[in-house]
Amino acid sequence: MRQGPIQSVEVSTIAHATEDPIKVDRALLALLQGINQQFTRHFLEGHHGNPIVKIETRLANDNANQFARLLIRKLPESERLLLLRDLELHSDDDGNLFIRVDKQKLLQGDFRMAEDDPVRVRIKFNRLIGDCKRSMMLLLETD
Repeated sequence: MRQGPIQSVEVSTIAHATEDPIKVDRALLALLQGINQQFTRHFLEGHHGNPIVKIETRLANDNANQFARLLIRKLPESERLLLLRDLELHSDDDGNLFIRVDKQKLLQGDFRMAEDDPVRVRIKFNRLIGDCKRSMMLLLETD
Protein backbone atom coordinates (compact mmCIF):
# COMPACT_ATOMS: atom_id res chain seq x y z
CA MET A 1 0.00 0.00 0.00
CA ARG A 2 1.42 3.35 -1.08
CA GLN A 3 1.39 5.96 1.68
CA GLY A 4 -0.09 9.37 0.89
CA PRO A 5 1.71 12.66 1.38
CA ILE A 6 -0.19 13.40 4.60
CA GLN A 7 0.79 11.52 7.72
CA SER A 8 -1.89 12.83 10.08
CA VAL A 9 -4.34 15.62 10.81
CA GLU A 10 -5.24 17.11 14.17
CA VAL A 11 -8.45 19.09 14.57
CA SER A 12 -9.19 21.03 17.76
CA THR A 13 -11.33 23.83 19.09
CA ILE A 14 -12.47 25.38 22.34
CA ALA A 15 -16.09 25.38 23.46
CA HIS A 16 -16.57 28.38 25.71
CA ALA A 17 -19.09 28.46 28.56
CA THR A 18 -21.27 30.82 26.51
CA GLU A 19 -21.45 28.45 23.53
CA ASP A 20 -23.93 25.67 22.93
CA PRO A 21 -21.82 22.47 22.95
CA ILE A 22 -24.20 20.81 20.49
CA LYS A 23 -23.52 23.60 17.96
CA VAL A 24 -19.77 23.22 18.47
CA ASP A 25 -20.11 19.48 17.80
CA ARG A 26 -22.15 20.24 14.66
CA ALA A 27 -19.44 22.62 13.42
CA LEU A 28 -16.79 19.90 13.89
CA LEU A 29 -18.94 17.31 12.14
CA ALA A 30 -19.48 19.73 9.25
CA LEU A 31 -15.73 20.21 8.99
CA LEU A 32 -15.10 16.44 9.00
CA GLN A 33 -17.59 16.03 6.11
CA GLY A 34 -18.70 12.51 6.91
CA ILE A 35 -15.39 11.12 8.13
CA ASN A 36 -16.46 9.23 11.24
CA GLN A 37 -14.27 10.19 14.16
CA GLN A 38 -14.17 10.08 17.96
CA PHE A 39 -13.64 13.33 19.84
CA THR A 40 -11.59 13.72 23.00
CA ARG A 41 -12.80 16.33 25.49
CA HIS A 42 -10.63 18.08 28.05
CA PHE A 43 -12.50 20.06 30.69
CA LEU A 44 -10.51 23.15 31.61
CA GLU A 45 -10.87 26.40 33.49
CA GLY A 46 -10.61 29.72 31.68
CA HIS A 47 -8.70 32.82 32.72
CA HIS A 48 -11.58 34.11 34.85
CA GLY A 49 -12.56 30.70 36.24
CA ASN A 50 -15.15 30.01 33.56
CA PRO A 51 -15.46 26.42 32.31
CA ILE A 52 -14.17 25.67 28.83
CA VAL A 53 -13.90 22.41 26.93
CA LYS A 54 -11.12 21.64 24.49
CA ILE A 55 -12.40 19.24 21.85
CA GLU A 56 -9.95 17.44 19.58
CA THR A 57 -9.54 14.51 17.25
CA ARG A 58 -6.74 12.98 15.21
CA LEU A 59 -6.97 11.44 11.75
CA ALA A 60 -4.33 9.20 10.22
CA ASN A 61 -3.50 7.49 6.93
CA ASP A 62 -6.31 7.44 4.35
CA ASN A 63 -8.70 9.45 6.56
CA ALA A 64 -6.08 12.20 6.94
CA ASN A 65 -5.40 12.37 3.21
CA GLN A 66 -9.12 12.32 2.36
CA PHE A 67 -9.94 15.01 4.93
CA ALA A 68 -7.14 17.34 3.79
CA ARG A 69 -8.21 17.13 0.13
CA LEU A 70 -11.87 17.73 1.04
CA LEU A 71 -11.02 20.70 3.27
CA ILE A 72 -8.86 22.39 0.66
CA ARG A 73 -11.53 21.92 -2.02
CA LYS A 74 -14.14 23.51 0.26
CA LEU A 75 -12.06 26.63 0.95
CA PRO A 76 -12.69 29.54 -1.42
CA GLU A 77 -10.05 29.88 -4.12
CA SER A 78 -9.03 33.28 -2.74
CA GLU A 79 -8.20 31.71 0.62
CA ARG A 80 -6.24 28.86 -0.98
CA LEU A 81 -4.25 31.50 -2.87
CA LEU A 82 -3.59 33.34 0.41
CA LEU A 83 -2.33 30.12 1.97
CA LEU A 84 -0.04 29.56 -1.02
CA ARG A 85 1.23 33.14 -1.01
CA ASP A 86 1.86 33.13 2.74
CA LEU A 87 2.88 29.48 3.06
CA GLU A 88 5.79 30.37 5.35
CA LEU A 89 3.33 31.93 7.84
CA HIS A 90 1.05 28.87 7.79
CA SER A 91 3.67 26.13 7.99
CA ASP A 92 6.76 25.10 9.90
CA ASP A 93 10.01 23.27 9.25
CA ASP A 94 8.60 20.03 10.71
CA GLY A 95 6.20 19.57 7.79
CA ASN A 96 3.04 20.99 9.41
CA LEU A 97 0.46 23.13 7.61
CA PHE A 98 -1.77 25.15 9.94
CA ILE A 99 -5.25 26.29 8.91
CA ARG A 100 -7.77 28.05 11.13
CA VAL A 101 -11.39 27.63 10.06
CA ASP A 102 -14.23 29.91 11.21
CA LYS A 103 -16.27 27.86 13.70
CA GLN A 104 -19.44 29.95 13.34
CA LYS A 105 -19.39 29.90 9.52
CA LEU A 106 -19.08 26.10 9.55
CA LEU A 107 -22.55 25.94 11.08
CA GLN A 108 -23.81 27.65 7.91
CA GLY A 109 -21.90 25.22 5.68
CA ASP A 110 -19.37 27.91 4.79
CA PHE A 111 -15.69 26.98 4.90
CA ARG A 112 -13.73 30.17 5.61
CA MET A 113 -10.52 30.87 7.41
CA ALA A 114 -10.56 32.95 10.61
CA GLU A 115 -8.22 33.96 13.39
CA ASP A 116 -10.76 34.58 16.17
CA ASP A 117 -12.21 31.52 17.94
CA PRO A 118 -11.39 29.07 15.12
CA VAL A 119 -11.33 25.36 14.62
CA ARG A 120 -7.61 24.66 14.35
CA VAL A 121 -6.40 22.18 11.77
CA ARG A 122 -2.82 20.89 11.73
CA ILE A 123 -1.95 18.85 8.66
CA LYS A 124 1.26 16.86 9.19
CA PHE A 125 3.03 15.94 5.95
CA ASN A 126 5.10 12.79 5.63
CA ARG A 127 8.73 13.88 5.51
CA LEU A 128 9.85 10.48 4.18
CA ILE A 129 8.01 10.97 0.89
CA GLY A 130 9.77 14.17 -0.14
CA ASP A 131 9.77 17.93 0.16
CA CYS A 132 6.93 18.89 2.53
CA LYS A 133 6.63 22.46 1.21
CA ARG A 134 6.22 21.11 -2.33
CA SER A 135 3.56 18.64 -1.09
CA MET A 136 1.75 21.52 0.64
CA MET A 137 1.81 23.57 -2.56
CA LEU A 138 0.44 20.65 -4.58
CA LEU A 139 -2.39 20.17 -2.08
CA LEU A 140 -3.28 23.88 -2.11
CA GLU A 141 -3.27 23.98 -5.92
CA THR A 142 -5.81 21.14 -6.09
CA ASP A 143 -9.17 21.92 -7.70
